[in-house]
Amino acid sequence: MISYEPELASAPDAARRIAIERREIVPVGRELRALAWCGVMLIATGVGIIIRDHIHDIGPLAIAMAIGVAAAACYGFAVWRPDAKPWADSVVLLGALLISADVAFIEAQWHLLGGEWQRHFLLLAVAHAIAAYVFGSRAVLSLAVAAFAAWMGIEQRSVFQSDIDLAIRAFLCAGSLGIFRAMNRKAEFNPVFDHFATNIAFWGALVLTFNDDTRLVGVLLTLVFAAGSLTYGLRRKLEPFVIYAIVYPLIAVDILIFDLLHEEMLAAFYLVVSTVAAITGLIVLHFRFRRAS
Repeated sequence: MISYEPELASAPDAARRIAIERREIVPVGRELRALAWCGVMLIATGVGIIIRDHIHDIGPLAIAMAIGVAAAACYGFAVWRPDAKPWADSVVLLGALLISADVAFIEAQWHLLGGEWQRHFLLLAVAHAIAAYVFGSRAVLSLAVAAFAAWMGIEQRSVFQSDIDLAIRAFLCAGSLGIFRAMNRKAEFNPVFDHFATNIAFWGALVLTFNDDTRLVGVLLTLVFAAGSLTYGLRRKLEPFVIYAIVYPLIAVDILIFDLLHEEMLAAFYLVVSTVAAITGLIVLHFRFRRAS
């Protein structure tokens, strides 16, 4: 049986590593986090079902107050037991989700914000950002960024919104996240800003690519963003950014090629070949990153 105990003996935490090697202890942190996250999602879903099925029996005011109290209790637990990892992080996330549900419910019932749904997204973005920094939760920060993106108007298409307007909003949102990232003083939050800003910028470029009048501009922007994402991913040894630099340009180029090819069989053949090549490249890339790490 192969044992790495001699190599681990010189490590700073040699006793713990050797115990893991001997299977005396088994790390279950990831499994606990997964279970906690699933529990949070089930509870949040259950709250939505209760609101839907019993709103007339309980009353909207009682429901709104109960959800608010539950959210406050979640944050109270995180303040009382900040060391209860990973449960404290999951409870904070549950509290943030309950606040989101409560704000949406209150706005739908009483229109306190004048029926302007965009305003409640900004309110949630600020509230979740404060909670994220207070409790050090990247999951809650993700909710804040998503709410901010929704406030910027890139969460859905409008009949009054052109592709160019939607793309510009996406670029402005990505740029704003870049500014927030530069102002951020919590190093563990940087990846959240990086991933959101990169993906939103690519989405804006793809929106232009789908439009007949701006297709070439969209493809060029996608390639420019891909070059930046590839450089960043290789320098920092971050596989997701290299994957972004492969997948998004492939989609943009496929759209362009489909627009140029008028033969359906030829277009289908190209799609099969490009998809197989992309999947093969991603698999090879993944194993290279694994060996490098």
